[in-house]
Amino acid sequence: MADNRIEWYRTPLEPGDLKALTRQNNAPGLVQAGSFLLIYLCTLGLSLAFYLQRLWVPMVIACYVHSLFLFFMSMAAAVHELSHGTAIKNKALNDFFYNLFCFLTWNNPVHFRVSHMLHHQNTVHRGIDLEVLQGPVRDKLNFWTLLAQFTFDIPWFLHFMRVAFLHAFGQTDADYFAWKPLMPKEDPRRRSMIAWARFMILAHLVLALVFAYFHLWVLIYLVTFGSFFATILGKSCGALQHTGLSESVPDWRVTCHTFLFGPVMRYLYWNMNFHIEHHMFAAVPFHRLPRLHALVEKDYPISRLGFFGGLGLLSQIKAEQRKNPSYIHIPAFPGTAAPVKWK
Repeated sequence: MADNRIEWYRTPLEPGDLKALTRQNNAPGLVQAGSFLLIYLCTLGLSLAFYLQRLWVPMVIACYVHSLFLFFMSMAAAVHELSHGTAIKNKALNDFFYNLFCFLTWNNPVHFRVSHMLHHQNTVHRGIDLEVLQGPVRDKLNFWTLLAQFTFDIPWFLHFMRVAFLHAFGQTDADYFAWKPLMPKEDPRRRSMIAWARFMILAHLVLALVFAYFHLWVLIYLVTFGSFFATILGKSCGALQHTGLSESVPDWRVTCHTFLFGPVMRYLYWNMNFHIEHHMFAAVPFHRLPRLHALVEKDYPISRLGFFGGLGLLSQIKAEQRKNPSYIHIPAFPGTAAPVKWK
């Protein structure tokens, strides 16, 4: 379904403000993406140094920090924002980081860009947004999923490996989400998905063999499989995007959450805590979302403070859904907000 089939509510903005907010440049995105790559290399280098010196406890700690950070390079944050093409004005540079971060986290850049475009056009509309499916929090969160996300996320690993290998063997109906299928049979982008999957698998295999040949076993963890460990922080941020909210409503204010994170979490999450703003004005680059929030907050739900404040809200939603599985959270609005557009 195309975006113009859904008549979305958008908070009014002055044309001059919207033009200023959507103006693109290179510097903020390059600093963000470049610093992400630098941190990746630093945590990798530190872990390798501890490994070579046989300092096992510091090595394990450094590896864990590496994985906690690496998950934010995936569709959890960096891949997600770079897929929009707004982070860095220069398309070649934007796509360079997009493809690199996809490779390091086993994402398929062709698939994700198509899927995420449809998610934005049809956000949480039942049956047509198959990237995000609403459901009771209790169905998604339990002791075993939390244990996996704190350690080795086996379900995530198996799911990504399965889809990558099926794509590599030409089965492009296999999906990371729930699209059935994502693209028509004749869509030429299917061939690009196959080519990327084959390149990604072969390149990771070659790297793993090189690491094994030189007995640098820790690099197999850090480079090849690092994004499948310690996924808890990134996945928790992802859960704060839409969980427990309305579906099939043409008003992003009641289908997305916005939380006011501190500077560290905002940096790691590429400002995606401003998630209503991101959906309502998707052409606004990530680094201008705080400025956009200041302009629209009088028309938005009252935002909770902090990452843990967001988790607290999810805990409340979970408690309500234990009592009533059909419970939907309706956020509180200030008196200055326009009425919700329910239909």
